[in-house]
Amino acid sequence: MTVHTPSLQQGFQIGPYQKGDIIAGILGFLTMIGLAAGIGRLLAGMGATTALTDSYPWGIWIGFDFALIAFSGVGFTIAAVVHVLHLHQFQPVLRPAILAGLLGYVAVLMLLLLDLGRPDRFYNFLLFYNMHSPLFEICWCVLLYTTVLLLEVSPDLLAFLPWKWPLRLVYRLMTPVTIIGITLSTLHQSTLGTLYLNMPHRLHPLWYTPILPLLFYISSILAGLSLGIIAYKIAMGVRGQKENPSVVMGLGKDVVAVALLYWFLRVGEVIYAGELPMLLALTPLSQLWLGELLFCAVIPIVLWGMPPLRRQPWAQWVAPLAAILGLGMNRFNATLAAQLVATDTVYVPNVLEWLSTIGIIAMAMLLWYLGVRFVMGSALKLGYEHR
Repeated sequence: MTVHTPSLQQGFQIGPYQKGDIIAGILGFLTMIGLAAGIGRLLAGMGATTALTDSYPWGIWIGFDFALIAFSGVGFTIAAVVHVLHLHQFQPVLRPAILAGLLGYVAVLMLLLLDLGRPDRFYNFLLFYNMHSPLFEICWCVLLYTTVLLLEVSPDLLAFLPWKWPLRLVYRLMTPVTIIGITLSTLHQSTLGTLYLNMPHRLHPLWYTPILPLLFYISSILAGLSLGIIAYKIAMGVRGQKENPSVVMGLGKDVVAVALLYWFLRVGEVIYAGELPMLLALTPLSQLWLGELLFCAVIPIVLWGMPPLRRQPWAQWVAPLAAILGLGMNRFNATLAAQLVATDTVYVPNVLEWLSTIGIIAMAMLLWYLGVRFVMGSALKLGYEHR
């Protein structure tokens, strides 16, 4: 009898689920550290746990909030593509995208709670109406849209119930709910840009423009399409399923159209405002501006726009990641780097700011992984489809 023993190399091979378990363990560890840091921030107060001052009232929490809201545009963007435009070939992207959008907003709300000077009064916007405040609109839209995302995610949870009528009811409501979600997203994604219109004396001219609401909205669509591609690719890997190349490249072509529009508006606005010499001076701020456009527009346009390149597996990762990096740079630059403050003022985030932020993002990533691996697709297994 011959006994086959695995080689040393085979003995140390790690399967996809084992890799996922290792990553989940790391994310869980970071989540616990972030939870401890967040509790420390709430108990010790903002002054003792942050580096925020009157000169720098916005720190990394707001920077990540604005970036995460843009990234969470993946929910309304892919939902609009599938439910409103009826491009059902992109149906496989929908569920991981909606879950990513929901958890992105959960992370945003948790970061906002840490950033409030009085977190115990977070509900004040529900009681005291300020109809002239952009923040009032943003708060209500985020709250209502998070509710919409919960409804859109609910089929995977309702599939575990012994009754099937709740699942059928949710599917019948899916199209009107999606339209409401798109409307709410359009409102608050653009109104985030409106916030900066109130500070012409603080925002650098290269970033300040009357079309900021439009730029914020278009960039959220660009980020949503890009994150949708990444979420789909990772979800297929987690579930051990094969990607459909036409799905990835189809969304990539849409990215080209949106990125071209974004590039045209940003460059055209600088030229129209007479700020081209300021941009070509290649100061540190102008280089940051050029870096934003390089990552969020130029690289995706080149990689997705050239058929030989967009078929390359590496390009299908680099292009969406570059877009997300560029949009993240834009939100952080507008929030921190491009804010005109006294030259002797320096903001260096406190370690608790970093730990709590990393922990919240790790929590969102962990929940997304667990949802994709163990919950997502439960409704589809029963033979239900979005109609």
